[in-house]
Amino acid sequence: MTSRRRYLGVATNDVLEPLAALMEASTPPAAYRDALQHLGDCLANRMSQSVDLKGKVVLVVAGVEDVDSLGSGFIEVLAKAGADVRLTCLWMDRKTLKVPYREEVANIIQEYMDPIPPHVDHFVVLKSIVSSSCTIRTSLLRMLDETDPGRIHVASPVMLKGARKRLEAEFPASVGDKFEYWILAVDAQADENGNVIPGIGGSVYQRMGFDSQDDKNFYMPALVADRIVSRRKPSDQPSL
Repeated sequence: MTSRRRYLGVATNDVLEPLAALMEASTPPAAYRDALQHLGDCLANRMSQSVDLKGKVVLVVAGVEDVDSLGSGFIEVLAKAGADVRLTCLWMDRKTLKVPYREEVANIIQEYMDPIPPHVDHFVVLKSIVSSSCTIRTSLLRMLDETDPGRIHVASPVMLKGARKRLEAEFPASVGDKFEYWILAVDAQADENGNVIPGIGGSVYQRMGFDSQDDKNFYMPALVADRIVSRRKPSDQPSL
């Protein structure tokens, strides 16, 4: 099967090389995560060059599998741009229903949230690949229940052609019309299992070294663990 890919923006080596690492089947999990972290840098740099983030509250929501890789690079760059970055991490159980037709659903089984202020300037849904509306829709609905942001962004290294239209169809125009996209490449094909070609080289869970979705949902990202510790009061800290 011949794959078709279209790059958005200038396809420089800092974009092409990590995307190539994701597609390469021999890339080990640690290098795969490093490539995603670099792509998080690229996405955040594009956003910060176009949007004034200094002093703005930016709420970033990501699945547990993306936080320490894509999320780490993305958040670091936004913070350097002067943004007040708040993180929400979601552990989701994703299932594919095949009757009467193929449909994907995602349920939140656990979550971590930084304190959310009364006003959020920018809300960013960050995902390693956008192929369906499933987990993004779940993430958006969960956070829109918490806040009414000024602007809504969807950021991902790769998107499947047509996914944007499907996502926006899940929301009323008053919400869908607010979406702004930060995407590095658009692929036109997916296989019979829904895997985008070339996409990010298959299942992100397996490529990162998780045995299964359940294994992924037992993982505690270092970025989340550090934030939990930093939020503890001095009296809550364990004694040495």
